Amino acid sequence: MKRNLYILSLFLMSTAAFVSCSYDEWTDPISTQVPEKSFIVKDTVKVKFTNGGAVVDLPLGRDDVSYVISNGYVTLTNANDTEELVFVLSGSSNNGGLIYNGIYKCTMILDNLSLVSSQGPAIDIECGKRVAVRLMEGSVNSLEDAAGGTHKGCFYCRGHIQLTGNGELTVKGNTANGIHVKEYLHVGTSFGTLNISQTVGHAVKVGEEVEIHGGTFNLSVDNEDTKALNTDSTLTISGGTFNVVANGDGSRGLQANYDIEINENDGPTNIIVEANGGKCSDENEHRCAGIKTDLVFKMSAGYVKVTKLKNSARGIRCLSKELTGGTCDAEFKEGL
Repeated sequence: MKRNLYILSLFLMSTAAFVSCSYDEWTDPISTQVPEKSFIVKDTVKVKFTNGGAVVDLPLGRDDVSYVISNGYVTLTNANDTEELVFVLSGSSNNGGLIYNGIYKCTMILDNLSLVSSQGPAIDIECGKRVAVRLMEGSVNSLEDAAGGTHKGCFYCRGHIQLTGNGELTVKGNTANGIHVKEYLHVGTSFGTLNISQTVGHAVKVGEEVEIHGGTFNLSVDNEDTKALNTDSTLTISGGTFNVVANGDGSRGLQANYDIEINENDGPTNIIVEANGGKCSDENEHRCAGIKTDLVFKMSAGYVKVTKLKNSARGIRCLSKELTGGTCDAEFKEGL
């Protein structure tokens, strides 16, 4: 009898754990360089978009989160400054978007979200703290912003972004950049796929360091003097697959103002870049380049290949190079 009661109690405990483990609980260590703690969040805010509007589901008693809905556009304001809240974004709208205001770090989960905005960015995160953006497992998400605006990106964040989750995200930037992160961008080993092939400006623009530990990146730019991945600081790639195309005159595939480092510390690294443009039409007439750093190009492992269609294009442009491992199939241009 005692044995049967014991088995029954184990069954009930496991069933309860299975039922409760959804958006509110997960474990996702992404690397030692980009730590992400396991945590249980009791309060989850859910936002579901529809073509007719949007619905916000606030947990009972959560009076530190407020919202305003105007047709398909949602403005969330989070006054909490002591605990990390989770916001789940789902649904589809052909005329909608999200503005998030907060003073504390948070997590945003994209769960088959599709937004086309006619009033600015599709997602505008006005929070200067770390925002963990997670693609729900197997989800397909798409974002498109309004054309002719003054905003900096279709997906804009004023703070830092940690990007994880084995889903897919496609971004279209009709005014400027596809993704614009004012501070740092860290991408975890669990990340799925990012597609950006239609932008007025850069595909991905980041103000501080970029660290990529995994995922697949299909990035291309067509306009003059644009970059597929551009950071004002350092770029470190230690895992992932990159299919990058720079078609515009003076455009760049990967560009960093400081060092670029390629290794395989977190997994296989495969980088294929096409430099298909020519000289830029500005006074400096700078050239299209597959990869450009103002300082040192460092490579210790992985595979990099840069092809170019025009003689005026560059393969890899850097101040100097340090090649200690891996395979780099590219023409170098070193020096000031």
